[in-house]
Amino acid sequence: DMLTDVPWRWEVVQHALQTENGYWLPTNAPGLGIEVNEAAAAKRDHLLPAVSIEDPWKRLVEFGRLYVDFGLKHPDWYDLLFLTRAPMEHIENQECWSLGMATHAFFVETVQACVDGRYFKSTDTATIAYTLWCHAHGLVSLFVRERMRMYPPEERGELARKSFEMIVKMAESL
Repeated sequence: DMLTDVPWRWEVVQHALQTENGYWLPTNAPGLGIEVNEAAAAKRDHLLPAVSIEDPWKRLVEFGRLYVDFGLKHPDWYDLLFLTRAPMEHIENQECWSLGMATHAFFVETVQACVDGRYFKSTDTATIAYTLWCHAHGLVSLFVRERMRMYPPEERGELARKSFEMIVKMAESL
């Protein structure tokens, strides 16, 4: 249950969401009715361990691994943060938008550092970053939205992790 999934939940979000018989009830609040405390979210940011890695390639791989692991371990949070549709005007006006933009900027800067370090054959930073993001987001989204039912449940998480490793190998040839 997303209301009790992590002990720090109420530090990070406040919302007007209500459930009935296990289903979320629609809200009249703007967007999804969720307000994110950016300062608290930054303290809990699952990607922070990658920030201190100096080598840009190792930092990029760890950033991706942490992103994928977060989605696999917290599918309800991933769904809420990255998949649920919300009016962009509302999200862009919340403090959480700046945290998301800062995280994306860090990701792109890391890709640029890899380009500068000649880790990639291509020098098109924007396309490399977008491609890597699409792969990681896609594989987590398939897992989160339960589109992997053709695979045995006990193999799904490992398959997603192996897929990430394959993405890393493919990225080495970009």
